[in-house]
Amino acid sequence: MGKSYAQVFGGRLVIRLCGTESFLRDWRMCLAGAAVFIFASGASAEDYGRPTAILVSPIHEAQVVRGDDGMDHVEYELLVVSVFPEPLTLSSVTVLGPEGKELMRMDGAVLAAATQTLFAKTASPVVPASAAVSVDVDLILPPGAAPERVTHRIAYTLKPDSQLGLLADPPEVDAPEVAISHQAAIVIRPPVKGDGWLAGAACCKPNVHRDERIAINASRIETAETFAVDLVRVRQDRIFDGDGKAVEQYYGFGEDVLAVADGTVVSVHDGMSDQTPFVLMTPKSTSDYGGNNVMLQIAPNVFAWYAHLRERSIAVKVGDAVKAGAPIGKLGNTGPSEGPHLHLGLLDKPDPIAGRSLPFVFDSFVLVGAVDFDKSEGDRLAIMAQSRQVRSEYPLYGGVLNLPSVAQ
Repeated sequence: MGKSYAQVFGGRLVIRLCGTESFLRDWRMCLAGAAVFIFASGASAEDYGRPTAILVSPIHEAQVVRGDDGMDHVEYELLVVSVFPEPLTLSSVTVLGPEGKELMRMDGAVLAAATQTLFAKTASPVVPASAAVSVDVDLILPPGAAPERVTHRIAYTLKPDSQLGLLADPPEVDAPEVAISHQAAIVIRPPVKGDGWLAGAACCKPNVHRDERIAINASRIETAETFAVDLVRVRQDRIFDGDGKAVEQYYGFGEDVLAVADGTVVSVHDGMSDQTPFVLMTPKSTSDYGGNNVMLQIAPNVFAWYAHLRERSIAVKVGDAVKAGAPIGKLGNTGPSEGPHLHLGLLDKPDPIAGRSLPFVFDSFVLVGAVDFDKSEGDRLAIMAQSRQVRSEYPLYGGVLNLPSVAQ
């Protein structure tokens, strides 16, 4: 009845600070007060750590790819779980290298775009109450400068009237450590040829591929599309003639799709019809997500996946050995696709959902432009012209490429 008393529990001194009635009214304040007393008490001089509002861990080790900007892009995701019963806001994520050197700081609009709910991909720096988000990290460094591992300093804020502030003081964590894989990106040929190919979805800024995260077997989150590329044909500043409501209006529709390396066909999914653009079909099986698709093994634990191929165009069957540059099928719009394009990605397993995306580079292309999606309007792309011969680099999101017509 309102009396305070002390008891020993689990070898730690716990103080009851509130009676039953006040506890029901102000449990958060009582909990905060009790925690402060416990952690500030002289019961033990040993540092057992301090309470924080968030748990942070890497989804998996970081991967490195040389982008067509000539820089190394170190790609990974931080899983941030809030343990508080109220929203909180991430205010900054600082990447630290050896000896605490600051390599990058994310805040403001950049952090807001990179912080997303796991599957819905809703971008916001606000972590909902007792929920989880992912923070995409694109650490850009000079070639060869990526360290063996990095760590982080993550700052966050609680709502101004929060009664839990004492449990998160200071509102900052020094974690987690992330190992960086230095496995070399795989060199492949481009899967299409000719001028004017837009990397419409690709690494490394936030977009539908970079942000794909799926829970597998309740034990891990897999990132099957981090480095996958959607290739769309461009002429001038458009990807189709007319209103774009027919697949035949798209400049890339029906273009030859080619083997990116020597390999063996391990799976084929065929028989789906090309869809009307802008009208997403509902898959009836997980195989339908890629429309008509082909999986080609090109090395041990390396699989090239081609998706959304044109109906009745697949030129290979399971077990076929193919040479680099050989026809696989034709570019189409099968499966849940809003318009004709080729989806190409490399995976560590022959499974486009449970596999992990692998970094790759095209052996040769010319970078002729970059699309500013923020300035693009309607069906008109805002393309900033440039011209750079690229060898053994990755086609970054928004780049416009001229691809060789023959192997170079």
